[in-house]
Amino acid sequence: MNALKKVKKLGTSGMIYRRGQQIVLENERSKEHVAVKVVMYDSLQGWMAENGDGDWQWYREIKQDSDPKDWEYWKFIKKAGT
Repeated sequence: MNALKKVKKLGTSGMIYRRGQQIVLENERSKEHVAVKVVMYDSLQGWMAENGDGDWQWYREIKQDSDPKDWEYWKFIKKAGT
């Protein structure tokens, strides 16, 4: 029973984004929320996700030194429907 409690409290460091999973992301600049379906996740690039129109787009999570200044960055808010 003790092990189950520890597993449930992984936090964001233990989050796994699976293909087809629906999540809500927040734009760090405009605070806009968007619900997307995950196509692929990369710890450096962020989420490749499908928006409501069926278009695929990168939602970048981590700012890198080589990134242009006008790129928008997103953070995970919650799984969609929760």
